[in-house]
Amino acid sequence: MSDETALLKSIVAHPDEDTPRLVYADWLDENKPDAVPSPATGPSARAEFIRVQCRLAAGAFDDPNYPELLERESDLSVWLSTHDPEPDIQLIGLDRQEQFEIGEWADCRRGFHEVYCFNGYGESSEETVDTLASSLEEAFRRTPARSLILDGATTEEIVQFCEQKVFRQLRGLYIDYLDEGEEDPAVAAIAESPNSSGLRRLYFDLLIDDIGCRALAESRYLGNLESLVLDYPISARALKRFYGVKWFRNLRRLHLWSGAGDLLRTLADFPPMPRLVSLSLDGGITPSAATVRRFVASESFPRLAHLELVGSRLQPELVALLAKAKWPLRHLTLDQAQVGKAGCEALTAASFARNLRVLCLRGSGVTAGGVQALADSETFARLRHLNLAGNPIGPGGLAAIAGSKHLGALRSLDLGRTNHTRGPIAARHVVEFLSALAMPELRHLCLDGLPVAVRGARALATSPTVANLTRLSLQHCALGNAGAMALVESKTLPNLTFLDLFGNKVGSGAGNLANPKVFPKLGYCRLGHGIPKKAIWRLNRRPGIVV
Repeated sequence: MSDETALLKSIVAHPDEDTPRLVYADWLDENKPDAVPSPATGPSARAEFIRVQCRLAAGAFDDPNYPELLERESDLSVWLSTHDPEPDIQLIGLDRQEQFEIGEWADCRRGFHEVYCFNGYGESSEETVDTLASSLEEAFRRTPARSLILDGATTEEIVQFCEQKVFRQLRGLYIDYLDEGEEDPAVAAIAESPNSSGLRRLYFDLLIDDIGCRALAESRYLGNLESLVLDYPISARALKRFYGVKWFRNLRRLHLWSGAGDLLRTLADFPPMPRLVSLSLDGGITPSAATVRRFVASESFPRLAHLELVGSRLQPELVALLAKAKWPLRHLTLDQAQVGKAGCEALTAASFARNLRVLCLRGSGVTAGGVQALADSETFARLRHLNLAGNPIGPGGLAAIAGSKHLGALRSLDLGRTNHTRGPIAARHVVEFLSALAMPELRHLCLDGLPVAVRGARALATSPTVANLTRLSLQHCALGNAGAMALVESKTLPNLTFLDLFGNKVGSGAGNLANPKVFPKLGYCRLGHGIPKKAIWRLNRRPGIVV
């Protein structure tokens, strides 16, 4: 048996432990360096990917390098998917991606493929469960994957599956809609099964009523659960079932879709959840000022480092109340809110502002005045990722970012879809922005939908401030043939791993991308239209290019 085979067997035999994975990473650095240029800082991109994902899986929100870990994970996954994909292991009824998809419930976790999706449904529930159980047993013998997605199972199939011994080996379970039967009995079967004691992550994308929540709350077998996602509207009444439940209080990650009632107030009244570091709330949350005050003053989340409110429709005055929170936040997402200028000003004065590393305000009504408030704030000097996509920031917003004395250390900037009728941005504004931009640490840049055009492309291609870019997205930016050619011929973008030019008439300007010496670390590139057939044939021969 070779050393590599022995190391991989150890990972399969101890899927819950990081140590065998990290030992394998060290072996890769010493014995299997990358055959072509990669974005890795060491010899092996796969080795670095394993280390990065192990740190992120541990909930590294308070890690000083948390933003960089997110970037590295993204860049390495793109490159590995193209240049070093894992071999596909054929298993009856089980599918998995060959690509290194990332995310809390994506295919890859802690450096290895983690999630299988079952598709081997039979004529009867017994046939389905027999196939599922035998295929999982084989998967667990051959791979470290321990998570399963069931999409379209029946209640009876889930009830029978919970009784199988192999169910105890699952660490993650994702139930996505039932093809037949009631939701609550299926949820109750999971909650009441002793085989559920191995679960660490549980995701329900189906309607769970008060009965199902009661069954979960009364479960004696979910004590090892760390992450719970209820991705279907849950009422405040049903959520109250979890009040004081021991396993619920020990969660590290909680993701809820808001249904009827005041979910935010209900959470605020919960006893302390001392291990919770990540809280995500989706749906049309429209809290009152009294509710936000209660939520902010609550002692339920003393370690909260990641807060995500999507579709909250928070008005500026409510954002100001939220900014009074004493949580040790490192990552804040307020998507589809109404933050505005006043909300941005309030965020700059928040107690957590100096420790914030990632701020995402997608589609939240942030205009030039709001951007100016963010850019002028010394409290955001330690911010590393800023996402303002979908906001009408106008030329004034671009100028504020480029001229900021405090945002120079940003590593990721998303200004996609910020060209609105409320604040139209012309090509000259983009050129001025790119020419004035001074962010030498910038790694990821998104300008989707902005009129970058030829002059903007040339500014990007020659600017030393973007020399460290690894990810560049320029969808629908009116680049044209000359703009695409300027980028491809750039000598200042040697580290690009990801390039998206979709929606641009690039013509023959992208033809030189067929040469592997152009952007040698490239893992993925999506091109636009108007490419001559001969050039398409040449481009398709280079791995990672999508025409």
